Amino acid sequence: MLAPPPPSDDKKAEKDSPVAAAIKCAYQIMQQRIISNPKDMMGVLLFGTEQTKFQDEDENSRGGVQYPHCYLLSDLAIPRAEDVKTLRGIVQQEEEFEDLLVPAKEPVSMSNMLFCANQIFTTRAPNFGSRRLFIITDKDDPHASDKNARSQAAVRAKDLYDLGVVIELFPISHPDHEFDRSKFYDVSILKPGITACSPFRISSIETLQRVKILL
Repeated sequence: MLAPPPPSDDKKAEKDSPVAAAIKCAYQIMQQRIISNPKDMMGVLLFGTEQTKFQDEDENSRGGVQYPHCYLLSDLAIPRAEDVKTLRGIVQQEEEFEDLLVPAKEPVSMSNMLFCANQIFTTRAPNFGSRRLFIITDKDDPHASDKNARSQAAVRAKDLYDLGVVIELFPISHPDHEFDRSKFYDVSILKPGITACSPFRISSIETLQRVKILL
């Protein structure tokens, strides 16, 4: 997600890394929602980061952290000016935000990320009739050799569905690798009968258009 696109002479070619384009998309959507639906809640959770932060805790919290390598960039709430400023700072590559996009040195636990999302929905929006989790990722098989981790992720996904949360997948393909949903997401994460977006090569504009369709 952090690797930039290969060099291209095409002036229209995407220059953002997948994660930068995804955050740019979130920034643009947040700006629009503040105007069009000012009472809607929105949050941004990064996973697979070296840094960890969840609501009132971080790496320095006493007793450790509940959700390692999950960074709650913007808590689920009606967007504030501070939230918009943070996303804008990342989009504009301000120095103070550089460390946020450093990837974790160890494998990411999908069940941990889904459980973190569950807690956010439970504590911040327990009575909302419509709750959706958008997963933007380029890793189509995060637990290829770990059956236990795959099983745990499936349980956490089911917990979210039982809570009334709809999970939407936005898979990202690269020129040298086509995202294959059947390896993990169709089996462990996505609810039968729900169609995910077809894999696409990341573009901040394209992502924004496709996410807006679901909003």
